[in-house]
Amino acid sequence: MNFIKKSSPLLGSNCYIVYDNSEALVIDPCIRSSAVTDELKNLKCTLKYIIYTHAHIDHILYGEELRKETGINTYGHYDDKDLYEDEYKNGSLLFGMHIHFKVPDTFLADNDCITVGNLKLKVIHTPGHTPGCICFYTEGYMFTGDTLFFESIGRTDLGAGDSSLISSSIKNIIYKYPKDTVILPGHGISTTIKYEMENNPYVY
Repeated sequence: MNFIKKSSPLLGSNCYIVYDNSEALVIDPCIRSSAVTDELKNLKCTLKYIIYTHAHIDHILYGEELRKETGINTYGHYDDKDLYEDEYKNGSLLFGMHIHFKVPDTFLADNDCITVGNLKLKVIHTPGHTPGCICFYTEGYMFTGDTLFFESIGRTDLGAGDSSLISSSIKNIIYKYPKDTVILPGHGISTTIKYEMENNPYVY
């Protein structure tokens, strides 16, 4: 799998540009759209999807800007629908901003499949950090948004979180995938399922 990771100054959120055979998708557009389109030009790739793992400002801040620049639809899970327009639940109020984001153009559901080139990514609904948190799995890799990090998990005190749900999502969904799967999180460095099963202090 080919991808480029870029981090945002806002809480160090990770944006991933995933590409294959001249097609690309963006997971969590938390950086300026020009930074994304410049990379796409260098890669000579056409953008197919703009995807939100969840509806928090530090992951979706530049999604609408990128949508307007490229004409490509945004995608997210339906269960986060109410968060986008709520300045408290989407986190913008925490930064002194009052932003009412647009709801995604298209809703994704558990077990949906997204394709770029010959690469297929499976949508995995992992509620807890937010009701509509989603991860994406392709052989050997999983993009986990703010559900699972290196030795940590997503916080659940932002207005729509649920600590028991996020624990269940990690133990009963993510940890069922192959142990050598590389975790590509919404913040910080990569890890593996095996490492987190053995070392994550929040989920045993």
